[in-house]
Amino acid sequence: MSKMVTKVKTYSWSAEKGLLEKEDTIVTEDFYELYLDGKLIETMVVSPENIEELGIGYTISEGYIAPESFSEIKIDDKKIYVDSKKLEKTDVKKYNVNLKLSTIKKIMETMPTLSDTWKITGGVHWAALFDFLGNKIVYFEDIGRHNAVDKVVGYAVLNNIDLNNCILASSGRQPTAMVKKVVNSKIPVIITKSPSTDKGAILAKENDILLIGFARIDRFTVYHGVEKIDFKS
Repeated sequence: MSKMVTKVKTYSWSAEKGLLEKEDTIVTEDFYELYLDGKLIETMVVSPENIEELGIGYTISEGYIAPESFSEIKIDDKKIYVDSKKLEKTDVKKYNVNLKLSTIKKIMETMPTLSDTWKITGGVHWAALFDFLGNKIVYFEDIGRHNAVDKVVGYAVLNNIDLNNCILASSGRQPTAMVKKVVNSKIPVIITKSPSTDKGAILAKENDILLIGFARIDRFTVYHGVEKIDFKS
């Protein structure tokens, strides 16, 4: 069985069947301390898989280091140690994105197929990276929508994938904290099945992020960057 889930005894009640005892599958959670260059920066509540990716992604998406500043990572029991290298800061990048409508449709068709753990438990979020042809690069699940994003960012950095050329798809809504993760990770496009908040949309506009919400197979809402979509393709 995956570390993501465990079996427990539960009781269910319904008007039709009354009280029943059953075995249920629920998600697991664990706790890790995250250190950057030897300093404790966060105690994390996570799903206990893909911890290396999580640690790297968190330090990047929270703005502690740039993607290119990552040096190495080590896991010691429940402690995550990330080391970085010093680089000069660069200006905020404006993204030259021209995304085909057919690519968005392809991603939206893939999104409902991704989360097996959610289908079993209803207890996780997911995040995925796609390329600009709509091909899935990676996806991860976690009890926290922030953690799921951190994991895919960390995967990209570990595998030398340029986040500038990626699209983030997510199950979670996009308030400021989530959009900020994308800004810090230098990802130019967000597609989520959930809505944005007003401040999330403003942050996307300030950083030239194409932000798409309420993504379904046959419809979506653009909060910023509609001019970046080729609706004739």
